[in-house]
Amino acid sequence: MISLRALFKSSIIYGAGSAVMRIMTFLLLPLYTNALDVNGQEWYGNYALVITTIAFLRICYSHGTGDSFLKLYSQANEQNKKNIISTYIIYILIVVIIGSGIFLLLNFLIGPQQTSSLIKLLQDYIYYILLIVIFDTLNYRVIDILRIKNYALYYMFGQIAGVICTLSLAYYCVIKLNMGLEGALLALLGGSCITFILFAPILIKNISLPHFSTLYLKDMLHLGIRFFPAALFFMCMALLDRYLLWFCLDGDSGLKENAIGAYSVGAKFASVPMLLISAFNLGWQPFYLTNGADVNAIKKYQKVGTIFTIMVLSVAWIVAIIMPIIGELNIPYTTTPIIGGHYSNFTSVIPIILISHVFYALYIINMPSIYLCNKQNWSPLFRMTGALMNVILNIILIPIYGIQGAAIATALSYGFMFIFLFYKNQKWMPIKLAWNDIIILVIMVFASILTTTQAMSIQYYLMLLTFLYICFLLYKHGIKNLILLFK
Repeated sequence: MISLRALFKSSIIYGAGSAVMRIMTFLLLPLYTNALDVNGQEWYGNYALVITTIAFLRICYSHGTGDSFLKLYSQANEQNKKNIISTYIIYILIVVIIGSGIFLLLNFLIGPQQTSSLIKLLQDYIYYILLIVIFDTLNYRVIDILRIKNYALYYMFGQIAGVICTLSLAYYCVIKLNMGLEGALLALLGGSCITFILFAPILIKNISLPHFSTLYLKDMLHLGIRFFPAALFFMCMALLDRYLLWFCLDGDSGLKENAIGAYSVGAKFASVPMLLISAFNLGWQPFYLTNGADVNAIKKYQKVGTIFTIMVLSVAWIVAIIMPIIGELNIPYTTTPIIGGHYSNFTSVIPIILISHVFYALYIINMPSIYLCNKQNWSPLFRMTGALMNVILNIILIPIYGIQGAAIATALSYGFMFIFLFYKNQKWMPIKLAWNDIIILVIMVFASILTTTQAMSIQYYLMLLTFLYICFLLYKHGIKNLILLFK
């Protein structure tokens, strides 16, 4: 059984590892949005499209087996855990080899004679894309093992090493050699490769052909089939808007690329709360899987969920106020803007995307019922409806509102997904948060952000009042509980 203390400590470490990754993306933004390639062309929008493709392929390669592995491992006795890990790793290695071969074959069959600039873009960098996907897929499998065994420090060490390598290569390839998009992908590949080298001993240690079990593989795939659509639909919600911007916006490819670049920059700035959300989620899933659905465990979930929601709202409020200001500053000791001029409208999407992250955090808090009440079949439905809603709203709103339309579509979709799960949870396993305190905080945060964006004179008083209320809630629901936790 994982205690609250263990959840807190692991979340801190996972948060540090995630923070390192997020910091890297912020450090790369000034580099990538201001740098031109050897032909004098901007390329960050194309980079965002390629990264989106990589994310989709990672989901396809894992196809829900990560979640099914965590569930099977947490329920198995010590004697069978070795079999489950070996089966998991060997199967993913087979998938990586076969999957990469299939994509290379498709690339060959499509050939160079096609008119779509988007397809040509992906073909030009297919080898970089596949290599990054291969290394990332294997790295995430190690992370799953580290999570279930609570080896959070090893995870952070691997992430830090990969980030250092990525940043070093990015500076050399993009700035020194003017390699543009190819240089950025080479840097990403280098970071993934270094992380893999550090994680490889874990893979080798846990690979054992005699421990490969077709029975566990069948169970893993049976569960994974139910998790895979959910993961795919979620990825559609998170990243498909980049593709939809390409297809739904009017204008030439250059204008579309700039719009996608601006949207991606805004999404990066708005992703700060995801540091907290990702860290919490990495520790949250093993926590509730091992604690179960008894009355005392549910009380713990409610307490932790309230603290987590308050913290996410607090971070979102800070980001909504500060990040647009930071984004408009120049790089220290230079006249170069932090964000390149063609992407200057990125600030318009930050508050809207932050709303998406708040809804996602609430969705995560309500997820234990899906696993503990054996409602895995519902998970794809939640995310499928959210993804379909996202696509439809994007198609409607992007031609009207541009990149803001894409952000609104995403926020509404996440909101619908959370409400859907929350409604079902009232029958399955209600997790009752301190909603009165949370709703008041939401109102104050929205009022504070609104007055800030409209430059109203009352904004400073609202900001101070919001800050004081956040401090009060953190003490009421957080600090007091932490003091008791470590007594």
